[in-house]
Order: sequence, then structure tokens, then C-alpha cells
Amino acid sequence: MPRPKGSKNKKSVAPVVEDIDQKIAAAEAEIEELGAQLKAKKAELKALIKEKEAALAAAAEKKAEEDKAKLLDALAKSGKSIDEIIEFLGK
Repeated sequence: MPRPKGSKNKKSVAPVVEDIDQKIAAAEAEIEELGAQLKAKKAELKALIKEKEAALAAAAEKKAEEDKAKLLDALAKSGKSIDEIIEFLGK
């Protein structure tokens, strides 16, 4: 005798809902963990940017000092006075 219509084995809704609740909780926990990691990485990036800027400033200062020394050396070798050089540059 065939089974009556609608008598199939049906899963209960409660285990499915509990499984979804567990997945939601796991996803929320992972989001919180990733948020903490993101904050740490942003702080690390900010520190690295500051370090890079400081290194660039130091390099620029060193280059300026080297250029100044070269100019003073060239001035001394030329035998001209500062007024003569300024007059020459003004032309």
C-alpha cells in the first residue's frame, strides 16, 4: 500500500536554526578578531609611514649639507668675492 501524501520524513526546524545560530556566532567572533587585527595593522602602518618620513627628512638634510659644502668649496676655489658672485648671478 503506498504512503499517503505528505507523510515523508521531515527534518525538524530546531536543529537547523541552532546550526545557523552557531554559524552566526562564529562569523561574528571572526569579524571581531579581524577588526582587532585591522587596528593593529593600521597602527603598524602609521608607525612605518612616520619612520619613512623621518628617514626622508634626514636624507634631505644630509644632501643639503653636502650641497652647501660643495658650494662653499667652489666659492673658495673661484677666488671671487660674494658680491662678485651675486652680481654674476644677477645677470
